[in-house]
Amino acid sequence: MYMWPTPGTAAPTGTFEKKKVTTKPSEMKRTRRDRREMEEVMFNLFERKSHWTLRNLIQDTDQPEQFLKDLLRDLCIYNNKGSNQGTYELKPEYKRATQE
Repeated sequence: MYMWPTPGTAAPTGTFEKKKVTTKPSEMKRTRRDRREMEEVMFNLFERKSHWTLRNLIQDTDQPEQFLKDLLRDLCIYNNKGSNQGTYELKPEYKRATQE
């Protein structure tokens, strides 16, 4: 036997539907710059500040995350421990090059 709700006691339809998550219009697809050009930009950023988080670098350079990770893997050391945990700093060989 089926039980039908009495009029006025049924929940309005659509209240249990999930809302679709929309991306922000400002989050457009980022385009890659030339690697040499990005290395220069990275060296300039690390002259201003010695430790950077990935999020801050993405905001300042407006580059795709994976492209920056590949570049950082070649140019930087990731700090796992200590007071600068979760940040990147230039490798020693590049620090000397920027100081001269």
